[in-house]
Parts: sequence; structure tokens; C-alpha cells
Amino acid sequence: MPRLDPYESLGFLCNLTFKAFVSVLEHKLRGTQVSRAQFLALAHLTALGPLSQRELSSLLSIAPATAVRLVDRMERDGWVTRQPDPDDRRVKRVAPTDRAAEVWEEVSKSGRATLEQAYQGISPEEIATVKRILEQLRHNLGA
Repeated sequence: MPRLDPYESLGFLCNLTFKAFVSVLEHKLRGTQVSRAQFLALAHLTALGPLSQRELSSLLSIAPATAVRLVDRMERDGWVTRQPDPDDRRVKRVAPTDRAAEVWEEVSKSGRATLEQAYQGISPEEIATVKRILEQLRHNLGA
């Protein structure tokens, strides 16, 4: 069996691309008082609405204990609240507040600027194709 060349792997290249996105985004977030983890949490909560801490930790690829600390900070800052899950009293759902919407409105400009920088020279059709392919890859991998 031939040896794996990581640079032929879409997963490996996606990881390198993600690191580049994160680096640029962190630079653009400087001075906003919003960390990369908080930005990503706000992005998921804004797009999906209330999530359990377990769901949020999974989406962020962080340990549950790390997610608890992240949510604690965001709750302290008034960006989220913990609400009881209507189907399971043991579960708390993390819900964005109106304050989170205000914060997201401001910091999403950094996200948009990052995308505009990354997408230079790439047509909207090519972007749509890449999104479709990445979605199919996640589906194939059971994610």
C-alpha cells in the first residue's frame, strides 16, 4: 500500500486552511474583547439558536469542561443564558441574548472581512462548489 502524502489529503489541506482562517480572524478580532472561541460559539448560537453545552462543545471541538468555562465567561458577560431543556431537566441549553446579537453584529464584520480576503480571485460558483463538496465529505464521514 502506498504511503499517505498528507498534502494529497483534503482533510489535511482543510486543517491548514482552517488555521489560516483562524490566524487572520484572530488578528481582525484584536481589540474587540471577543476571543476566537467566543466568536465561533456566537456564530453557532446565532445560526442555530439554543444548544446544549454538549452540542456546543462538539461543534467547537473542545472538551466539555472547556465548554463549561467558555459558557461561564459568556454568561458573565451577558452574551448567553442557560435555560432548562424542555425535554430533559438534566440538560441546560445555552441561548444567545440580545446582547449577543449586538456583539455578533459588530464582530461578524471581522468574519466577513476574513471571508472577503480569502475569497479573492475565486468565483461565487467555485465557492458554492467547494461548499457542496465539503458538505458531502462531512456526510460521507458521518458528521
